[in-house]
Amino acid sequence: MSVEGVGELSLLERIKPYLAAAAGVDDAAVIADATGFVVVSTDMFVEGVHFDLAWMSAEDVGWRSLALALGDLAAKGADPAWALAAVAMPKRWPLEHLDGLYKGMSGLAKRFTLSIAGGDLSSIDGPAVISLAVAGRTAELPLARAQAEAGWSVGVTGPLGGAAVALRAHRSFRLVPLFDEGRRLNQLGLCCGDISDGLVREMEKFAAMAGVGSVLWGEDVPRAAGASMEDALTSGEEAELVCVGPEELIRKSGLQLVGTLTDDRLVRVIDARGAPIKLRSTGYDHFA
Repeated sequence: MSVEGVGELSLLERIKPYLAAAAGVDDAAVIADATGFVVVSTDMFVEGVHFDLAWMSAEDVGWRSLALALGDLAAKGADPAWALAAVAMPKRWPLEHLDGLYKGMSGLAKRFTLSIAGGDLSSIDGPAVISLAVAGRTAELPLARAQAEAGWSVGVTGPLGGAAVALRAHRSFRLVPLFDEGRRLNQLGLCCGDISDGLVREMEKFAAMAGVGSVLWGEDVPRAAGASMEDALTSGEEAELVCVGPEELIRKSGLQLVGTLTDDRLVRVIDARGAPIKLRSTGYDHFA
């Protein structure tokens, strides 16, 4: 049996016995130290899967890759501190690609006084691979997805689907991580995640980690210009955050209310009449 068709969440469950006892299957690790909490996350970006240099500039790829990696820190309310960048590239890769990649990462890093502290370079026979580890700090322990409770509400920070629109048009889409917003929402006591794999897929993560399902009101999910409802529900690689918490906190936060958590593991999307909305997919999964 191969990993194909198993699904990413199932694979994570399979490797869970080999992880530290305190480790959860969450988007970032939260580690206590003497002054608060360190939040650490790692992401990988593969040429031909996550980016295409046939129509994207290497500088855009660098910016976008670091922005997506930093989304996990923003979701936990952490202030970014440093990043490590490891790049494996074919020997025939143009030097301009490497220069542009680091120029893009550096441009975003400077915006948040983030230090690119090091990393590694390697050759590879296949397509290029970028591996990023990012770390930040927060004074308060953020809620883990596993702490979500049935009956809580679901809210998002802004319009979704813009990444899908840009991808179809082969247009650059430079994300900016929502650090200020993430900090504010965590301080309110909400549990947040970045929408890296699509809104529906993010709710499936809550189901896997907390045992709670959700009902999303498709017509209430805000859409970016040119985005369809399906784009807004399933497009990943968004800077926007999805947060869950008691309804009064979601309303107080100013988030767009888009659904509710349920006491089963099912993730459903319904229209204004309560009828189910059928989606072609639920979001991106490397191993589906």
